[in-house]
Amino acid sequence: MKKILSVFFNIDRVYLAGLTLDESGVSLDYINSTIHHVDLENINTEESVNGIAELNKFFFEMNFDPDEVSVTLPSESVLVAKFPGKKDMTEDELKRLLNLEISQVYPQCDEEDFSKYVIPLTPNDDKLYQIMSVIVPNEDFNAINQVLQILNRPVFRYDITQLNAHTCFLYNYPEFINKTVLFVFIQGQFMDISVLQNGAPIYFNLTALTDFNQIGEILEHEHAKIVPSYVSEIDACFYFGTGINKQVSLTLWETASLLGIFEAKRLNAFRMLKTSLSKREKEYCSRTFHIFPACVGAALVPQHTILRV
Repeated sequence: MKKILSVFFNIDRVYLAGLTLDESGVSLDYINSTIHHVDLENINTEESVNGIAELNKFFFEMNFDPDEVSVTLPSESVLVAKFPGKKDMTEDELKRLLNLEISQVYPQCDEEDFSKYVIPLTPNDDKLYQIMSVIVPNEDFNAINQVLQILNRPVFRYDITQLNAHTCFLYNYPEFINKTVLFVFIQGQFMDISVLQNGAPIYFNLTALTDFNQIGEILEHEHAKIVPSYVSEIDACFYFGTGINKQVSLTLWETASLLGIFEAKRLNAFRMLKTSLSKREKEYCSRTFHIFPACVGAALVPQHTILRV
C-alpha cells in the first residue's frame, strides 16, 4: 500500500488530492484546494505567501499521512515545445534540440539551469512523428521544495497537466483504451488539445484563447489538422479544466457533435475511485471532478513514455 499526496500548482489555486494505492485499486482519501494561488516563479508575493499559509494549515490539519508527494505543473507555467523527430534519435540529438530551444527562449540562461524531458508523439504515419518536450527552470523545483518542506516527504515525480490527465483518463475509462480520444483542457487564456490512440499520445497543441466565443472555432480548426492526417476518425472527446462551465461545456458538446464525435463529455477524475470522504467532500467532488484529472493522474503510474535528457 502506498499513500500519495498529489499537489497541483495551478494558475488559480493549489489543488490537493490524497490517494491510497493498493492491490484493490485507488482510494481518494483527502481533497482540498486553496483560495490563493502560489506563483512558483515568485513565492514572496502577497498572493503566494497567502497560498503557502493555506497549504501549511492544510498540511498541519489533514488526516492523511503521505509516503510520497507528486507535483503537477500547468502547461502555461513551463516551456512546452514540439519538434519533428525520428524514432531512433540519440540522447545527444535530443539534447541539442532542447538546448537550442532554451537558448532561443532564455538566451540569458545556461542549459544546466533547467530540467528537461521528452515524450514521443507516435502516430501511425512516421512522417508525422514528433517529440514533445517539457522544460522546467530548476528554480521552480527549489520553490516547490521550499513550499512543501513542511511535509518532510520526497517529491517523487512531476509532470504537466495534459499528460497527467491522460493517465487519469486511462485508469477511469478502461473501455476507451483501444479508442481514439480527443482531449480539450481549458483555463485562463489557453486551450490544450491532445489525442490518445490505443492509449498512446499522438498529438498535442497549446493554443491561445483570447475570446471564449472562439472555442468552437478553435476545436473545429484543430479537428481539421488531426483528421485525416493523424487519424481517420475520433471516437470520443473529453474536456476538463477550470475554464469549463455550463456554456463552455455545451459549446464543446455541440461542436463535437457537428464534427461527428457523439461521445463528448466532461472528464470525471473520480469515476473509478473508491473513497473514504465525507458527504460534504463528496458533494464538492461532484461539482469539481473536471478540475482534478491532472491531480489524480499525478498519483498514478504514467502511461506515456518519458525520456529524461
